[in-house]
Amino acid sequence: MPFTSLHQTYNYGDAVGFFAITSKEGIPVKTVEDKAIKILKERHAVAPADDRAIGHFNLEEEFLKMSGLFLGINILVWIVGTGTLVAGIIGVSNIMLVVVRERTREIGIQRALGVTPRIIISQIITEAIVLTTFAGYFGLSMGVGLLELINYLLEKMGAKSEMFVHPGVDFGVAVTALTILIISGALAGMIPARRAVSIKPIDALRYE
Repeated sequence: MPFTSLHQTYNYGDAVGFFAITSKEGIPVKTVEDKAIKILKERHAVAPADDRAIGHFNLEEEFLKMSGLFLGINILVWIVGTGTLVAGIIGVSNIMLVVVRERTREIGIQRALGVTPRIIISQIITEAIVLTTFAGYFGLSMGVGLLELINYLLEKMGAKSEMFVHPGVDFGVAVTALTILIISGALAGMIPARRAVSIKPIDALRYE
């Protein structure tokens, strides 16, 4: 409602209990806040050192606090995600090393029949990519399913929260994560693939 209507309706007279100030783009709110408090102290004969005479609230400070909190959460998520990804790469690489060891004789026969190292490397890397893609897709599906379950339970229990409404996964983020997993699968297969082609065919055929 208009300011004059507010005063007449609630009989405030000339008293002003609260007003909001916004700053221009590029000017910190703290600067405007300090200037406004200084002017009010001068007009109402308040001692410059008295910080309790005029109440004030800086929304920018609270916003920066929340932004810092979410930035910290994002950094933590990236650290955990990167660590999980590295652990996954190591795990897939170890699995493919075992596969290569079990197929040493088979690889030796392929090499003896004239199969080029490039084809063997592509076979092993393809297996690693398929394994990583399947595991990544399964994990992504489980994560989305868990979020949907949480959302269903929140709606079922009638929980109301402005900070946690309709949790979900951004499609672009999901595709990016899956792409990174596929690339990681290819990298995880490089070491086993190089080990496979480094074995001489005659040694591979004698392998027990």
